[in-house]
Amino acid sequence: MNYGTRVQNEARMFQVNRVHDISVVDVAGDLSRHNIKHLEEVLTSCSRCGQMNIILNFERLKHIDYQLVRRLADHIVTFQCEGGDIKMASVSSYVQSILKVMGLEEEFFPSVEDALLCFLVKSPDDLLQ
Repeated sequence: MNYGTRVQNEARMFQVNRVHDISVVDVAGDLSRHNIKHLEEVLTSCSRCGQMNIILNFERLKHIDYQLVRRLADHIVTFQCEGGDIKMASVSSYVQSILKVMGLEEEFFPSVEDALLCFLVKSPDDLLQ
């Protein structure tokens, strides 16, 4: 599936693809306190550009520092309060266990396509125009 024009940030750990008004952020490698700022910059940039519906594609994410789960949860809440949402897709069972143990109660989608469908079901008129 082609997600649109690819934009890479300087960390090369993140790639952002757009589908209509949804940004798909591919996250690769290990997410740690040393590189979380790059993900936060990507999310801030999306928000500033009016891209309030985000899918974090964790297919290539190997590890997330447990101390970062709260920061990720805070971003999800912020996007939801501003009328958007952040959904997580293709999350390995290992990463899911870290997120759940740290109290993240969000839904994990088996694929990016499933997360996209969830956004489409939520507001089909807005996305198909």
